[in-house]
Amino acid sequence: MSSFEVQFVDRNRAALIQRVTSVMPIVDKLQNKGMINPETYAEIRAENTNPQKTRKLFEALDAGGDRVKRDFYYALKNHELYLFKDLGGK
Repeated sequence: MSSFEVQFVDRNRAALIQRVTSVMPIVDKLQNKGMINPETYAEIRAENTNPQKTRKLFEALDAGGDRVKRDFYYALKNHELYLFKDLGGK
């Protein structure tokens, strides 16, 4: 069974794609931890809007599995606290 963090990310995918505004700081944090490779980072950065960037980020989250989704959860908590709380984050 997936952790609460992974379930939160999966359950709130659509809302996160539409509402995350601090996409690049979150991506930077994940890349610094080695969870996003330079090619994926460049692809995310090249997108024009935050929803497009977040969609591309979710491709990396899905490919990276639960560990990457957990780290995304905590990065989201640090960079998007009001959204995080609004969606029921702990």
